[in-house]
Amino acid sequence: MDSRLEKAIVEAFDANGPLCRQIEGFKRRDSQLQFAQAVGQAIQTQGVAVVEAGTGTGKTFAYLVPAILSRSKTIVSTASKTLQDQLFEKDVGRICSALAVDADVAVLKGRGNYICKERLERLVDRGLLPEADSYKRLKKIIDFARRDATGDKNDIPGIPEKDPLWPWVTSTKDNCLGKSKCPHYDDCFVNRARARAHEADIVIVNHHLFMADLSLKDDTMAELLPDADLVILDEAHKLPDIGIDYFSDIFSLWELQDFSEEGRLIGKAHAAGVVRWDDVFLDVKKAALNLHQIIHRGLGVEIDTEIEINSIEGFAQSIKEPFEELIESVLTIAKTFKSLEGSNEECDLFSDRAADLLKRMQDWQVTLTNPSAVKTVGGIPSVLWLRLTEQNVFFSNTPLSLAQPFAKAREKMHNAWILTSATISTRKDDGSADFSYFLGELGLSKETQTYTWDSPFNFAYQARFYLPKNLPGVFEDNFAHELVEAIWPLLQKTQGRAFFLCTSFRSMEAIANELRLRMGANFTLCVQGEAPKSELLDRFKSMPNAVLVGSMSFWEGVDMKGDALQLVVIDKMPFAQFDTPVARAKKDWFADQGKNPFMSYQLPEMITTLRQGVGRLIRSENDFGVIVFGDNRLLQKRYGRVVLESLPAMIRTQEFARVYSFLDNPDEAY
Repeated sequence: MDSRLEKAIVEAFDANGPLCRQIEGFKRRDSQLQFAQAVGQAIQTQGVAVVEAGTGTGKTFAYLVPAILSRSKTIVSTASKTLQDQLFEKDVGRICSALAVDADVAVLKGRGNYICKERLERLVDRGLLPEADSYKRLKKIIDFARRDATGDKNDIPGIPEKDPLWPWVTSTKDNCLGKSKCPHYDDCFVNRARARAHEADIVIVNHHLFMADLSLKDDTMAELLPDADLVILDEAHKLPDIGIDYFSDIFSLWELQDFSEEGRLIGKAHAAGVVRWDDVFLDVKKAALNLHQIIHRGLGVEIDTEIEINSIEGFAQSIKEPFEELIESVLTIAKTFKSLEGSNEECDLFSDRAADLLKRMQDWQVTLTNPSAVKTVGGIPSVLWLRLTEQNVFFSNTPLSLAQPFAKAREKMHNAWILTSATISTRKDDGSADFSYFLGELGLSKETQTYTWDSPFNFAYQARFYLPKNLPGVFEDNFAHELVEAIWPLLQKTQGRAFFLCTSFRSMEAIANELRLRMGANFTLCVQGEAPKSELLDRFKSMPNAVLVGSMSFWEGVDMKGDALQLVVIDKMPFAQFDTPVARAKKDWFADQGKNPFMSYQLPEMITTLRQGVGRLIRSENDFGVIVFGDNRLLQKRYGRVVLESLPAMIRTQEFARVYSFLDNPDEAY
């Protein structure tokens, strides 16, 4: 590392340095300094570093300080809006102020988050709204677009996220008029946001936008994000799952629904007498409904099912005619708009969109004609499957690995990368960190520089890991009853202040029902689904003796410091539902490579999720509490030792008295 940068980093984190002096509550930690030095080294070498930093390490400061001191153009990508907001509104400003360094920071979101002035104007002129009462929300949007500088639709209160008005006042790459045709190009909210991102020193994005940018780089040299000296991928454990979607080939009937509704209104607005537009697009909807019914009723695929297409007997023959009818209905629209070419910019744009959609559907027709053929996406083995809901059929050809396209896109970017999370490793037999699964998922070399720094919190003092004796197996009918029975005295001792983290909705409902039978007016029960997540968490914080019961969405991204949370109950090991088409195919693929699918795939996935859940309990040096674990496979199965070694070093016990006395007086129990 450059000696000047190294010196500046050391001085910044010194006990008498600017961070400790000027930021209230900041505490110097050796692990944080070492993390920052690793970032500095990567900046100098344009290398890749994978960093696991336990809760409380202060990883945000560890990567931002060297980024700011080195004056690197930096992209920070996160998985959660909470962390994006914290970085933008709080952390960057505090660090810059303490270090007496200026750094311009911007947030960049996907195109669909910004109001499109041109489409908004056309919608008002056209006067054709998706719903009878849309005008009420439209007025809010118009007023917002006139006075707001960013045009971020998320800043408009009172309009649901899935309101059918949004597609009409935002743009996609397919319906954007572009520089040569759009009268609002120079003051476009999207272009302003991208221009700000190019000017800024630090650009904060989310993983979805980052992966969209990488997927473009995989096929072309197009890009959504500016070039950067340093890319920081926080919450990196989320990358493989998010990334797979962007490298999959996807087609759904919902696409046709949006396409039809937009085309119908464009046609009626600009070429009212050419054809009976309602009838033309009704043919698309009829053909789509027919295809849905053939798959559901004709082939017997149940609603809310994910299934490999190759396993559906007679699929290719049964959908041949209805899919051809669907293509013909879109072809009619494409020809109609082609005949209007040159009459109107919006019609021309929709004509191009219809032609692109038609080509994709014809490609999918070839794929679905022979579903048993070996499938690949960009040379990667893939699985062809569908999801059926009450109103949609979702087709996907999903690659079984992100490794090759991720690595290929990464190779085109000659800059430093930092991938960090609190949970991206498992443990080897000798107790050392094992990053092999994470590296393999992203196609990173085994020689990639990896670091791990444990949480600075004293888990042996602050927490206990309790596995109650004599619990039934997790798949027994009486499991929920016995689990709640075993910990009811602890709930009374803590007076609520507990999370129940469940691995399925079924388990969540069973445990919630058991709690309702025991709880009186002295407790407040908050159950996922009864209110939005944020509202449930606010209720948990504010209400006395609260108990929250939730499924997987509460296992991470929840920061509950202090006395509000003293008990986290985990029903069982969170093995994912490996009966999905992608999971089954991936298991077979691992086996074909001579690997053990359980040890190489299922177990590392589960451990990552479990560590996130366990991490909800201790969020500061002053927290204390108990993890109650209901899955006795932890002691019965050989892999249980690997699981335990991957968790923080809490004192483990099966003795109720030890746990009860710890909650009564943590100092004496230690």
